[in-house]
Amino acid sequence: MNQTLLKKENPAEVSQPEESKSSSLVEDKKSEFDCRKYRQFAVTVYLDIQNVLGHLLKDCTEQYPPCPTVALDRLIFEMNKRYSETQLQVVVSPLILTTSDDPNHQRLSAHQHLHTGFLMLSGLQMRGDAMFSAEERSLDEETLEYAWLVELTVGTLSGKLTTPQLQNIITALEAFVFTVEDAENSLRHPRPYLYCYHGTPQPQCPQTTSEHFCPTTDTIKYKMVRASLDGISLNLVESGTILCFQMQELLSDPLIGMEAAHYFGTIVKDHNYALTSHTHANIRLLHKQRFFECVVGPLVELFSTTNDIKTKSCALVAIASLLPWLPHIVLNAHIQKLLPVLLQGLYTSDFSKIGEVSINLERHDARCGSETRLSTLTTLASLLKQNASPAERHTSTLISFLMPLTTYHPLQTVGVKALECLAALVTLPVSVILPYRNEVSFFTAEEV
Repeated sequence: MNQTLLKKENPAEVSQPEESKSSSLVEDKKSEFDCRKYRQFAVTVYLDIQNVLGHLLKDCTEQYPPCPTVALDRLIFEMNKRYSETQLQVVVSPLILTTSDDPNHQRLSAHQHLHTGFLMLSGLQMRGDAMFSAEERSLDEETLEYAWLVELTVGTLSGKLTTPQLQNIITALEAFVFTVEDAENSLRHPRPYLYCYHGTPQPQCPQTTSEHFCPTTDTIKYKMVRASLDGISLNLVESGTILCFQMQELLSDPLIGMEAAHYFGTIVKDHNYALTSHTHANIRLLHKQRFFECVVGPLVELFSTTNDIKTKSCALVAIASLLPWLPHIVLNAHIQKLLPVLLQGLYTSDFSKIGEVSINLERHDARCGSETRLSTLTTLASLLKQNASPAERHTSTLISFLMPLTTYHPLQTVGVKALECLAALVTLPVSVILPYRNEVSFFTAEEV
């Protein structure tokens, strides 16, 4: 009897604990959620490293120059991370890279200072801004990075290097890049697939088709990089030789462009106060021709491509300052390229008009224009006397420009040289000169 009662009462007693267990499990699951685990947090990092000394590693032996040395005064890293944005900034103080020549390379005692070369970067600043969004993302998923903006500001890069020293630096940088991009020894992620921007594996995403996978976050992320460079002043030097990349850039400077243009002629000019053996300068054979061959192409291109009137004037002055000091055989090789530029110089009136665009210049620029025109006419007259055939295609333009210059009042010598140029055109074929006989006669009669 008791056993039967026990059997009847047992289901009720057993069922009651099962209901309480299920309710307790639900309560436990609800109690498991802790909002503190999903709260936003912020991270601020400031790192300041001073007096850094390093080396650009490369394979070297006793017979080869040592590794280049890098000296850095200060390296600053800042990070400000928030839930929706991360801001980064890297600031590098003046950086100096030094390198030396092969120890077996011999130079004269006067050129021992070239044994060590250097590169200096005045400063560098990199700012990065990463933007994140939690739109359509669950609490357990990471936020989506949708933009990465970078601003890079580089200071002035200056230095003095010989060719072997430059090769030493390039070899070290080449070894560094090869080590960084070595795909064979790079680490591979243990996960064989990537996550798309929905947060699911690409093969399992509903947006994946037979033609392409659903894109990842990096694929659709907006990226922008803005960079600026203050300037470059790099000199490749050797015993008695220097190649400077800065002189032609000075022609675009609004303050000293015209002065720099006149100094082009100083390099090839014959004088006793500079660039002579008395001033300890090493003058090599055919240095004028070599310098002219190096700069004539860039100067003509600058004159033809620039839209700035002042820069165009400076390029024209630089070309005109070189012409009187060069042999005619060198100029004849470039006459077809130089003649349009010289005609443009003849057309301008004291450099107050170029390309039918008037500009107001100071009296100093007007005087420089007269001197430049005289230099241009002197060279042109000398070339035409030797061989006037290159000017045959430009006869009409040349005559129309030369006739007004015969009565040039600011400098009477200009008029004399213009008459010499007109007289040299007489050597052209009669069929070319005859159509302009009446025009020249009428103009001469009116002036007389």
